[in-house]
Amino acid sequence: MAEVSIPKVKACRILRDLNVRSPEEISIEDIAWSRGALVLDDGLTGAAARLIFVEGIRPAIIRVNRSISPLRRKRFAVAHELGHYELKHNPGAPTECSERSFLAWYKSQNDQEVEANLFAAELLMPESFFSTKIEKTIPSMDLVGSLADQFQTTLTATGIRYVDLCNEQCALVLSTGGKVAWVRRSPEFPYWISPGSKLRANTYAVNFFRGENVPRDPQTVRLDAWVDGRVSPGETVIEHSRPLTSYDSVLSLLWVS
Repeated sequence: MAEVSIPKVKACRILRDLNVRSPEEISIEDIAWSRGALVLDDGLTGAAARLIFVEGIRPAIIRVNRSISPLRRKRFAVAHELGHYELKHNPGAPTECSERSFLAWYKSQNDQEVEANLFAAELLMPESFFSTKIEKTIPSMDLVGSLADQFQTTLTATGIRYVDLCNEQCALVLSTGGKVAWVRRSPEFPYWISPGSKLRANTYAVNFFRGENVPRDPQTVRLDAWVDGRVSPGETVIEHSRPLTSYDSVLSLLWVS
């Protein structure tokens, strides 16, 4: 039996209770207010977003740094803080999040940040809406970018949602400092990529850390450029990488064609 995700269950219940019927109806500030949290777009420095709430006292306050742009990053920041609120993380104490917090998706990272991200992803990209958008599509970062535009969500969160729901043999890899920070594999992706491992020279993602251009189009690479374990020298995988320059990172979508 699949593990029940409490953050996802809570997000689904909120959407159900509000009778949300389309992505266009997901106004994150209105949803936060309906849950007892007021979103303020001012008065915050030194962090991307901050939540302050005390059990039994409303409203909770979610402050978002005015410098965050574009709108999709701000939407995700609000949804992330609402996740902390709904999951009752640190009541009575301020919860401050940097933009790095929104890249925490791997289990060895801060559990509360991962849970808040899972909540935000389900709230902003409900499975029932998202799945219909990816039926009979071909994997690519261009597709992920288009979905991010439609749902007004970040490229990273959208990529993870795609990998989770696409039924393709694919994986999403975040690389930072020339190393694999985390990997999100679809259930169908049969290979292992080790978090913490150094990017190999024959990947295209490593170009970013060398100060070289990363190709805009998907590229065929040797499978052993990315995965661990024994594979045939002739086996390949498609790599489509996008630099996240503000995070000094690269997001790579890999899939078996």
